[in-house]
Amino acid sequence: MRKLLAILSLFICCQALAQEVLSPLGFNPRLFYSTAQSQKTSHPGRYKSFVIVEDSTILVESDTLSLPFVDDFTHPSLKPYNYSGYIYDTIYNAIGPCITDTAWTVRTVTDTFSFNPTFTYKYDTTAKKVDTIPNAPILFLNSPGFSGNCFYAGDSAMLYPLSYVDIFDSLTGTLAAQFRDTSNVRVAITYAPVLYKSKMPAYTKWLDNNAYQNFTSAYLPPSIGVATLDGLNSFGQPYNKSNPINWGMADVLTSKPLDLSNLTDADSTYLSFFYQPGGFGDVPTINDSLVLQFYNGYTNNWDEIWSVAGDSVVPNTPDVFRQKIFRIPSTSNSPPINYMFKGFQFRILNYGSLTGNNDIWNIDYVRLDKNRSVNDTSINDLAFQYQFPSILKNYSEMPAEQFTGNADLADTIPFYIDNLNPGQAQSNPPATPYTITSNQTFPAVSVVLAPTTNTFNAGLENMVLLSPSAQYTSPTIGTDTLVVINSQAVINNTDILMANDTINHSQILYNTLAYDDGSAEMAYGLQNLGTNKFAYDFTLNKPDSLVGFQVLFTNIDVAVNDLVFTYNLWYHLDTQNVFYTDTPIFVSNNYTPYYIDSVNGFTTYKIAPVALPNHFYFGWSQTDVRNLQVGYDMNSPKGRQHMYIYTNGVWHTSTIYTNGSPMIRLLLSRSSQISSGIRTISNEPIKAYPNPTNSLVTFELPASGSFNLELYNMLGQLNLNQTLDSEHNVIDISHFVQGVYLVRLTDIATGVVYQNKIMKSSK
Repeated sequence: MRKLLAILSLFICCQALAQEVLSPLGFNPRLFYSTAQSQKTSHPGRYKSFVIVEDSTILVESDTLSLPFVDDFTHPSLKPYNYSGYIYDTIYNAIGPCITDTAWTVRTVTDTFSFNPTFTYKYDTTAKKVDTIPNAPILFLNSPGFSGNCFYAGDSAMLYPLSYVDIFDSLTGTLAAQFRDTSNVRVAITYAPVLYKSKMPAYTKWLDNNAYQNFTSAYLPPSIGVATLDGLNSFGQPYNKSNPINWGMADVLTSKPLDLSNLTDADSTYLSFFYQPGGFGDVPTINDSLVLQFYNGYTNNWDEIWSVAGDSVVPNTPDVFRQKIFRIPSTSNSPPINYMFKGFQFRILNYGSLTGNNDIWNIDYVRLDKNRSVNDTSINDLAFQYQFPSILKNYSEMPAEQFTGNADLADTIPFYIDNLNPGQAQSNPPATPYTITSNQTFPAVSVVLAPTTNTFNAGLENMVLLSPSAQYTSPTIGTDTLVVINSQAVINNTDILMANDTINHSQILYNTLAYDDGSAEMAYGLQNLGTNKFAYDFTLNKPDSLVGFQVLFTNIDVAVNDLVFTYNLWYHLDTQNVFYTDTPIFVSNNYTPYYIDSVNGFTTYKIAPVALPNHFYFGWSQTDVRNLQVGYDMNSPKGRQHMYIYTNGVWHTSTIYTNGSPMIRLLLSRSSQISSGIRTISNEPIKAYPNPTNSLVTFELPASGSFNLELYNMLGQLNLNQTLDSEHNVIDISHFVQGVYLVRLTDIATGVVYQNKIMKSSK
C-alpha cells in the first residue's frame, strides 16, 4: 500500500537540493475543456426536491429515483457538462414559489393583469372611428413549490393584459399615443418573462457536476471510477483564487430526489459509501473535512449527519478507502425530522482550500436501500479497480512507424480486482474465471489475442497478469501510419453490478511518443536561482524527425503566465561527467506558459522537421527563479527513469521519489512533414448511455456540429455507418446480436476521432 504522506515528506527534504517540486494542480485541463464546450454554462443554485434553477433562466426537473440507489461511478452518472441538449421546452410567464425563492435569483418582473377579458380600443384619427379588439389571454404556468414537480401538467392560469386605448393615424401608419386603462379588476403578478424548462437525463443519479467523475485520482478504489471532491468548480477552475488562504465549502455531490415515502423504521433503510482522503492527489489537512447531509422535508434545510476531519487520517495510510454506513431515521416532531418522503435527497460535500486541486476526497460505491443493517458492509461484487492499461512496454503511445511488433509490447501488465465481500474473500475465495481478448481493427482486421480464459481465487485484493509480448500475435502495420488495437478483459461472474466487470483499451499507434496516459494528478516543476533545465530522454527503434510536441501546463498558487523559457533538443547530455557537450541541436523561440488548447489540455507546437537519432533528450531551459509547472501523471511510471535536471552547472537524474511521468509528448514523422489536417485520436472516450443496453443508445457528442458514426463488431465488421448531430444522437441496436461493439466517432469538421465500446445485452 502506497504511503503518500511519507513520500511527500521525502519530496520536501529533497527540494532544497534538487529544486524539483511536485504540487497540487491549479486547474483540471480535461474538465476545463469539457465545460468550455458547453453551449450554456451552469452555476449551481439551491437544491430542492425535484427542481434546480440555474443561470437565472433554466429550470431543471428531475425524475424521482426508486430504491435501490447504487452508483460506483463506473459509467457517467453526474449531470452532463453540455446540458443544452436537455432543454426541451420554452416556458413564458412562469409564476410561483419556484421562481420567487430569493435564494435563486431568477430574473423576474412585476406587472398588473386583469381576471376578466380586456380590449384594446383603437381610435383612427383619419377615419375618425373606434375599433374594439379583444386582448388575447396570457398563459401563466404556476410553480406551486416543492410538494411536487415545479410545473404540473395543466396547472396554469389565464390572465389578461389591461385594456389600452390606442390613438392610431392611418395616413402615416403610426401609433400616435397609447393609454392604459386601470379601471378594470386587476392583480399584480411577479413572473419570469422567459424561463427555459429542461429535464435531467434518465441515466444520471446526481443533480450536479461539481465533483469530478474519473478513473485516475484514486489509489486502489473499491471499483473502477470515483467521484473526486476538491477545490475546483465544475469548470475545472479554482472556486476562489483571489487569496491563497481562501477556504470554505467547495464541491457538492447531490443525489437526485429519491422516493422514500411509505417507508418506516421497520424497513431498516441505510446509506453507505466509501471515501478516501488524498489518493493520487493532495491530502486534506487538519482544518479540512468531508460532510454528509440529509435534506429535511420538515425544515427545508440540509441536516448534517456526519463529518470527518482531515487530521483524522491514520498516519502513513492516507490512501486507504474506508466505508461508512448510516441509518435513515423515521419522521419525528422533536427534533423536526422528515426524511421518509418522496423527494428525499442526500449530499456529500467537502470543506477545504478553494484555490486549486487541493484537499482531495475520493467517493466510491454509494448504496441506499432498505432491509439493511449497520453491519451490511459486504457487497456481492467483484470489480476491476483500474482501466485496462497500455499494452506497450516503454511508452504509453508510440508512432506506428516506430513500432516493431511484440518487442515493443509489455512483458506483463497487471489487472487489479477487488472482492467487496470480505467474509467470502477471507474464508472461501471463489475460483473466478476471467477472459481477455484483443483485436486489431485498423488498418487490417485480425485477431491479436483469441479469447483466453483463466481462473483466479478471488481474495480481498487480487492481481492477475497479462503478457502481451508473449501472448499477442504481432499486429499488421502495413503502409498506413495509423494502427488501432482494441483489448478487453471481462470477469466472468454474476454479481450486484456487471458494469465494473469489463474494462477496455484502444492502443492507438499514430505519430505520438508519450510516457504519460493523458491524465494529470499533480504538477511538476523546477525552481532555483540561476539556470534550470529539464530533459526527458527518448529511445527510438530507428531515426526519425521531430515535427512537433505537446505540453500540458498547469498553474499553482502563483500565476507564472509571464515566465519566459525555451524548448531544447539535445543529442547528448553530460550525465556521467565524461565531458559530452550539451549544446542543444534545437532551441525554440522564447515562450511563456499556455494553459489550455482546443484538444485535450495539451498545448501543441508545430516546428520545422528536426532529425532525430536513435537516442536523444528533449526538455526546457529557464532562467526565471519561479516554478514552471507541467502536469505529472502519477498513474504511469514509464517516464520516471528518464527524467534529468540541470542545477548548479551539473546534469543529474531526477530526485523525485514517486513514480510518474511529466506530461511532455513528441510528434514524429519519418516523412519529415506534418500536415495541417493531422489525424487526431482523442484520449477522451465518447460517452454513450445506457451501456450495456438492448435497444437505444444515446451519445453525448463532445462538440457541436456533425459526426460520422461507425460501429464495428469484435471481428472488425462494419455494422452501422450514419451521421449524428446534437438533435439526432440516438441509435437503435435492438436488432444487433448480443456482444461488444467498437464505436468510432469522427468530427466531420475537425477530423478528430473519438472511440469507445458499447455492449449489446440480452433482451
